[in-house]
Amino acid sequence: MRTAAFCLSIVLIFMIPWEGAARIPGLGTTAKFTGFVVALLWAATIIFTGRLRKPGPFQIAVCLFVLWNAVSIFWSADADRTATQVVTWLQLLGLVLILWDLYRTRAALLAGLQAYILGAYISLAGAVFNYMSGNPFYTHYQRFSPGETNPDGFGFLLALGIPVAWYLAASEGSTRISRWLRLLNYAYIPAAFIGIALSGTRTAMIAAVPGMVYGLSTITQLRPAPRLAILLFLMSTVIILLSYFQPLRSFQRFSTTYDEITTGDLNRRTPNWRQGFASFAEHPLAGVGSNMYRSVNNRGKVAHNSFISVLVEVGLIGIILFGTIVTIAVVKAMGQPKLDSRFWLCVLLVWGIGASTLTWEYRKSTWLFLSLVVVSAALPRQRDEAMLPTQPHNSQGSTALQP
Repeated sequence: MRTAAFCLSIVLIFMIPWEGAARIPGLGTTAKFTGFVVALLWAATIIFTGRLRKPGPFQIAVCLFVLWNAVSIFWSADADRTATQVVTWLQLLGLVLILWDLYRTRAALLAGLQAYILGAYISLAGAVFNYMSGNPFYTHYQRFSPGETNPDGFGFLLALGIPVAWYLAASEGSTRISRWLRLLNYAYIPAAFIGIALSGTRTAMIAAVPGMVYGLSTITQLRPAPRLAILLFLMSTVIILLSYFQPLRSFQRFSTTYDEITTGDLNRRTPNWRQGFASFAEHPLAGVGSNMYRSVNNRGKVAHNSFISVLVEVGLIGIILFGTIVTIAVVKAMGQPKLDSRFWLCVLLVWGIGASTLTWEYRKSTWLFLSLVVVSAALPRQRDEAMLPTQPHNSQGSTALQP
């Protein structure tokens, strides 16, 4: 049963990059439904085996943060809206606990990361389909995304995958399937830039830079011939793809990035943030309630900044808890071996850039990668682990629920 829960969790991770593009009528997104099934299987496993991996500081901090969001229903101006968000927070807490309990080997971790890249390919295919069908999400600048997904979120999901693809390409083994996966991961990098170009997302383009810097640093360890082959492959792929997708009007939007940062209002974000800070000054300790940022600005918009959103909605207590969670993830990343540490710090940097202009504190991808950082830090560092977690009942770090 635990193996089934693990395999289905891989499917869930695969769905995360394109969850907004596929929905089940009356049930929500396919990822939400899959997550519910995973949670049931996992809970059944805990009940039957009586064992659960002992939570660490990260999981405890997440639990306290979710609890504080739930408590905010008592001072929220719209209890129903806050209650709806609390359900989302409980689902995310379940995701964090499931990943911690099921992902105990390096093979499992790599499988989860690879599932994300494969899912990002599906998301990219959806955006290309909309481009070829002449169906933009925003007609201005002709910005494209899969299904009904917002182009900002779509572009950032692809940017998050860039360091992951580099890391996986350097981590794969020597089997035939490993060689195909290596090629697929390298091919993701230019494909992601095409997707970002289709989305017209300036934040995603900026966030992609650390991922590319990290990736190029990894191939310096290769011999000259493989290094040259990889560079030629990436350059030729970019040229072919750009020649096919040109002209993209969304490219014009990237040219406004510098002016928007230096003299603009970040696409009307800064006025929104000023109103949020004004609300925080009135409710500094507890905030206005989870999911209530729309009520503190005259445009009815979310914060478009995860940190400001948390600060305004759940106050100083909430931002301290959220900051503790992020800090634990950073410390866990820094404490890993050099190659792994560089990778995870890059992922956290990319996430931080995106979270500064997007409201992503309640998105699955945020808690997926924050959790996997901690999972990676807890792995034994022997590299002879090749089996998926099919026999975790006697794993070190588990605690019996029953005597």
